[in-house]
Amino acid sequence: MNKLKNYWNSLDTEIVVNNKIMVLEIICVLLLGILLGLMFAPIRSFTIASNNENNGNGNSASNEEAKED
Repeated sequence: MNKLKNYWNSLDTEIVVNNKIMVLEIICVLLLGILLGLMFAPIRSFTIASNNENNGNGNSASNEEAKED
């Protein structure tokens, strides 16, 4: 416990950080946050722009109407 307390007290010392290192650390923490957010987000099953009976040209005829032609 004494080693932990000494280590904790040693963290108060000031250090000089290179700007490149600081930017890289910020980017790494941001990407880690995105990754953890994607991993622990609730899984939802939704579909975007699929099974909407639209063939891309504005003609939204159903399958039954298309079979009649």
